[in-house]
Amino acid sequence: MDTLHTYLALRAANERKAVAKVTRRHVHISPRPMVIIGYHLAGDIGAPLALIWGTDRTARPHSVVVAEPRNRQLRFDALETFGQSLVEYLSGYVATRLESRSSGETEPVCIDAPQIVVANPATAEWLFGIVGRFTRSLSAAGDPAPAPIVPLAGKHLSFFHNLLPGSSLVLPATEILSTHWQTGQLPSEDLNLSALLGWIAPGEGLDGPAAARQGEDSPPAGPLSDPNWDARKLSPLIDQWHAAKTDEAQSAVFGELDAEIREQLDHTWEDCWRAIHLVNTLPEGDRVARRWERDRRAWTRHHLTMETGTARFRNIPTPVQSAKTLGVLEQATTELQAEMALDDPLVMAAYVASGEALSAKVISVDATRTIPGPRRQVRRPLVIFEPLLPFTRPAGTTLFLVSAPDVEFEILSATGDEVRAQVNKGAVSSSTLSRLPNPGDNVVLSPFTKSEFYPRPQYDDVPWTHRLAEPAEEDPL
Repeated sequence: MDTLHTYLALRAANERKAVAKVTRRHVHISPRPMVIIGYHLAGDIGAPLALIWGTDRTARPHSVVVAEPRNRQLRFDALETFGQSLVEYLSGYVATRLESRSSGETEPVCIDAPQIVVANPATAEWLFGIVGRFTRSLSAAGDPAPAPIVPLAGKHLSFFHNLLPGSSLVLPATEILSTHWQTGQLPSEDLNLSALLGWIAPGEGLDGPAAARQGEDSPPAGPLSDPNWDARKLSPLIDQWHAAKTDEAQSAVFGELDAEIREQLDHTWEDCWRAIHLVNTLPEGDRVARRWERDRRAWTRHHLTMETGTARFRNIPTPVQSAKTLGVLEQATTELQAEMALDDPLVMAAYVASGEALSAKVISVDATRTIPGPRRQVRRPLVIFEPLLPFTRPAGTTLFLVSAPDVEFEILSATGDEVRAQVNKGAVSSSTLSRLPNPGDNVVLSPFTKSEFYPRPQYDDVPWTHRLAEPAEEDPL
């Protein structure tokens, strides 16, 4: 945790309520997201116990409960019901239009994209990773055979697994809340959705810690259920279902089981919608729309491959694929950090507090300064700053003007009360000198520039970072 967020955590603990970490919303919120909550059987991550889902907060959510999760036929029947609803929801996002690409060409892009909200990252990993991988490769020739909708839904679920950083196609509620608010509890405690909401919106007559304690007493948000509830309620009801001699008796036990599981999950359904509402009260960051466009294009590619029957999902990537994926994730993470900081002064403040960015007052500007170039003198304006916070980055550090991120500065020297910086790009010609700050201005220089496209490396061979160690040869006796 950096200096600013440590301060915010201490402030939240002192005020006994969460404080804002940002001034803007850094995720896209769909007008019609699908909220999905579920439990799986303890000790068997591939055995769904129950799922509830829906797109309307005011309506009773859909649900499926598996009376015996270890029974594959009952499991397939439940996944069939869920899969039908999922595919129906996704089918509302297949209308396309022609949009321009960065190369100037046009391509079909879906007008909108679906958005799935889950309680926490663990639910996302289980639903899209485990359930998606298990169901997408099911064969119609199996015994028992699943309905065709089950592997189809599994392929869709797999698409939502391991999305790029900054994607809003899947929103874990605990993740989006902790991105926008700082509580006074430990980061591991923020993984409890009810406790996290207690700090952010404690309710009348409560403060953050008291509301969080109440939240901790609520049933788990999934995908694991409370082991005490498992032993006290779930296991006896499953035994009763097995022992029932008639369909009527089984149906009665199932009704009781359904009510018990709904009692466990209904509060998480409401918590997820509260999380969406709270985040949606913040104004959207300027660059969120750009990331949502990337999401729409990713969804379009998936939709088209599903439509043509060419969607492929690899369980174990090759070393080359792993290296390419790592490069993509690193680039996307860097871009997300830059975009959030450039969109939000409070996010940028964390970089200023850590010394990675410079917040300063402009003392003087020498716009006519020149230095020897390869062939002739070149203009390199000199700007002298008075730092508002300690700044000790070494000479040669490259920073960019936040108000014009393509104006590049090179730090020449940094002492306690003066920073001298040379402009290398973006404001070195007669037509761009007006972009220079004026004496007396308060400015911020950051390590973030405008997003640029760089071709991803193409690997002809496995890079050294992804090569397996050769087994050591044994010495001959």
